[in-house]
Amino acid sequence: MYCVACGSLLPNEAQFCPRCGKRNDPVGVATDASPSGELSQTASVTDKNNNMLEPQSEERSEDRQAPETGAIADGTGLANSPEGGEPRQFVWESLEPENTRAAASAAPVTAEAKSPSRYANAGSITLGTVALICLVLSAIQGFIPIFLIEGAVFGGLAWLCAAKWPLSQSLHSVVLVASLLLAGLVGVTLDQDTFGPRYRYLSQGSTELRVDEKAGRTDRLGSSEWHPVAFDRAAEQLPPSNVSVFDFTLKDGHWGPNWPNGDEICFTFENSSRYVIQKLPVQIEVKDKDGKEAKDVSQIIDLAKEGGGLIDTGETSKVCARAPGTFPEGGNWSYPDVQAYGWKR
Repeated sequence: MYCVACGSLLPNEAQFCPRCGKRNDPVGVATDASPSGELSQTASVTDKNNNMLEPQSEERSEDRQAPETGAIADGTGLANSPEGGEPRQFVWESLEPENTRAAASAAPVTAEAKSPSRYANAGSITLGTVALICLVLSAIQGFIPIFLIEGAVFGGLAWLCAAKWPLSQSLHSVVLVASLLLAGLVGVTLDQDTFGPRYRYLSQGSTELRVDEKAGRTDRLGSSEWHPVAFDRAAEQLPPSNVSVFDFTLKDGHWGPNWPNGDEICFTFENSSRYVIQKLPVQIEVKDKDGKEAKDVSQIIDLAKEGGGLIDTGETSKVCARAPGTFPEGGNWSYPDVQAYGWKR
């Protein structure tokens, strides 16, 4: 049996052409002559709605005409026209109807695998790099919690960019604002813990101490502020008083007895320099009543804060030192040379 529309060979009892998808339902009852010359009548066939279908002849398999020897193995061959005309070529294709294949090919793809390159976008790479930097800074400085927290938040923003890229307009604004705030917090943290002082606080009885590990200085809490009490490096000699970077004043000099320590020399010292002062070596020159130098008492003494401790920047203190000897009666004394030792604040 052949398709009445395209002439393709149809399987037995096929209602649709596998090539063009047309339905074959010829009207009427057809007769055919058997090879023996006898007429055979095919019974009319109706569907469930009593519509007339194509009559099917009771044809035996041995009566079917064999294909010509020129048939092509891949399904292409010659077919005779049902009306007995000249043979025409047909191509045997899949039995699946074209409309079914078209519908299948037109079905939308509902699931699409995300390309790995989409995870490595500008947002995830930038924020991930900053998160790594925060973790490295935390490790270098002894795992400071603030750097760990900042690194974790930056890592979360990097994951958000990787999972939701490209970001929506609202989500992009949230990520941008959060990144700027975190960047400012990281800058403040770096200024305080890397470039600025890093304090550790201690208590010794009623005394409160703080240690600046970067500067190597220990401060003690006074009545209202912190005062330096020790450094972890030796004091350095500061420039002389005629240099502008070191400015201090000694006044109210006094030489007198201070029993049981003997004679003592004291001054009032105003530290207007940028240094914390440990001691002030002073050259004392003594002359008797005849104007001759008293060599036994003319020497260098080290003035220090009365009661001990360091003299902070801007502080006014009484500094004293034990006199080198007994002041000669009727003589006079002076201090032409003054030095200083301390640390830059």
